[in-house]
Amino acid sequence: MDLLWHLQQPSQSFDTQESKLAQFILNNLPEQATATRESLIIKTGVSPDVLSRFALSAGCRDLDDFFLQLRQAGQLRGSEPKEILDIIRNRQAVLSQQESRVASTILKDLEFAASATIEQLASRAKVSAATITRFARSVGCDDIRDLRMRLAFASAHSERVNEHISPQLARINVALQQQWQDGDTRCWQQAAIALRKARSVLMIGAAGPETLLVGEVIRRLKSANLNIIWIPDDSLLRMTISRLQPDDLLLILAPDVSNNDVDRAVHHAQIQHIPVIAFCPPGQAIINHISYWLPLPEDVSMSNYGILFALDQLESALLN
Repeated sequence: MDLLWHLQQPSQSFDTQESKLAQFILNNLPEQATATRESLIIKTGVSPDVLSRFALSAGCRDLDDFFLQLRQAGQLRGSEPKEILDIIRNRQAVLSQQESRVASTILKDLEFAASATIEQLASRAKVSAATITRFARSVGCDDIRDLRMRLAFASAHSERVNEHISPQLARINVALQQQWQDGDTRCWQQAAIALRKARSVLMIGAAGPETLLVGEVIRRLKSANLNIIWIPDDSLLRMTISRLQPDDLLLILAPDVSNNDVDRAVHHAQIQHIPVIAFCPPGQAIINHISYWLPLPEDVSMSNYGILFALDQLESALLN
């Protein structure tokens, strides 16, 4: 087991002095790149005997092994702690199907992935332990140990960020992180390709003209030179839907719940082989009947932030 994994686990093998030492290390990881036996004793106030005992409790062979791992951890912590998550997200489109399962598992539950054994992570992702090894190399890690260390840093960084922001900002942060994890790079890229290919794009808001931020969505997609059609009149909208062709596209904005009009439009699009893109939270029934799903937050009070975030992702994909 690697050092950081041991330090982050609630362990009954740590006494009060050892727990103090573990907390100091986790809170000051960058400084540990040049840590020595003397500097650690002075800064933490523990005795040499406690330090030696702590090294063994933390899964190291001896003090030399402990300081080797500690300095490596400090050097790694000096880099951007979230870098590994960005790498995983950016590489999802080129990973194998099995490796992509590992990526999704990590992104959906970083806290679990950072503390799980190889076997636990493989079991959660429904892949073999060998796949975890291949995945680690695919995302630029030296080995499993390196991957777990980087995930531990990213997890610890996220926890510290959330501790120092207001409850409202914390909720927004959690909602947008989950929204990011619900999708992947491919979903935005594929939706952008479909929008570019479409002769025209008919947009429907689940709440009609009252749909949250519908005007902003139309404005920003038009600025991307898409032929967006928005019809607030229900009768004219139904007539327009009936005339859609396979080279058109139906775009749905449903930040809360869909309605019968949306369901009928999706059903007609299926019959006519018209591609459908939907901005909506996970769990909505229409997701099973559309071509491309662009996720929004499950928490409807976060929908406005989620829509703007989704537009940013889609605009970036349209520019590439």
